[in-house]
Amino acid sequence: MSINWVLLILWTLITVEGVSTIRRKPIIIDTDVFSDVDDVGSLAIANGLHNYGLADLRGVIVNTHSEYGALTVSVINTYFGNADIPIAAIRPLTNETFVDTWSFVLGEYASKIAHNWPRALNDSSATPTPVELYRSILSSAEDKSVTLISLGFLTNLDALMSSAPDDIAPLAGLPLISAKVKELVIMGGQYPLGWEFNFAGADPTSTSHVVNNWPRDVPVTYSGVELGEDIFSGEGLADQAPPDSPILAAYSWYVGRCSTVRESWDPITTLYGILGLEGSRELGIGKLFEYANEVGYNEVAADGTNAWVNTSAVSNQHWLRLADRVTNTSVARVLNQFYAHDPSGKNCSSYERRDLFQA
Repeated sequence: MSINWVLLILWTLITVEGVSTIRRKPIIIDTDVFSDVDDVGSLAIANGLHNYGLADLRGVIVNTHSEYGALTVSVINTYFGNADIPIAAIRPLTNETFVDTWSFVLGEYASKIAHNWPRALNDSSATPTPVELYRSILSSAEDKSVTLISLGFLTNLDALMSSAPDDIAPLAGLPLISAKVKELVIMGGQYPLGWEFNFAGADPTSTSHVVNNWPRDVPVTYSGVELGEDIFSGEGLADQAPPDSPILAAYSWYVGRCSTVRESWDPITTLYGILGLEGSRELGIGKLFEYANEVGYNEVAADGTNAWVNTSAVSNQHWLRLADRVTNTSVARVLNQFYAHDPSGKNCSSYERRDLFQA
């Protein structure tokens, strides 16, 4: 047994105090990987923390229709040594490749990643549907244990909420969510009100249904567009990442023009979804985020725009902001370490401990 595996086992058995056990946080990621590269950064974070023993990545679900989405997920999971993590893909599947018709600047990466790196998944059509995988993972989970991290459109979550009892699980969607989900973390919306693409750009009907009808007993945390748009991560990847890294390649192809710097909407959502408000003393990651509100809930109109409703009747919904003394630059430094991490040792010993409160 290698020293890396020994360290991994030890860290999963002890806390920093060396008394009680570290419990992996069970998570499911629902991603729109395809049209933005920050999903790739999110998957690097999730896989890295899965390998370290802080996350239990139970599954990755794709909410964009291109067949290259699930294949890209498989490449990244395989690169991190996690080829066995289940993947689901929304139907119908297409062979669409990304074209930047918004700014005509960004490049396509998903098909290139899918065709040029090893992956366990050969055909996206061989994956289960999102509802099948959601119901399978949740039905076998402990009560109130699974954190759902939504990075993109809410179509799959809408389908889960509307799902009927079946051979997979005896509960319908809403009671299954209430029984098994600990928290829903969503990258979407603008706070306290506004328009954002994940909510309003593709499937506002699903957005309004999910947000407005989510079980009130299951907490929801929102990471708004305003939080990630000023955190530019990926700088220096060409110098820091292994040359065969699909993370490096994806950022290089997508951003282009000799740059790998991109906004960080999905990566910060994933980081919060796993580490919560307090961060990780094991990794030297301090408190990066805090709640921007104490009470109230999110409400979404039919067109996908959202507005926060202030009421003391609801206290388990929040949106995020940076914690006191934390800068955009310090958060980006943390993200960069995950993007550049060499997973060959399958542990986090190479994550450098930093003072996160220095710009």
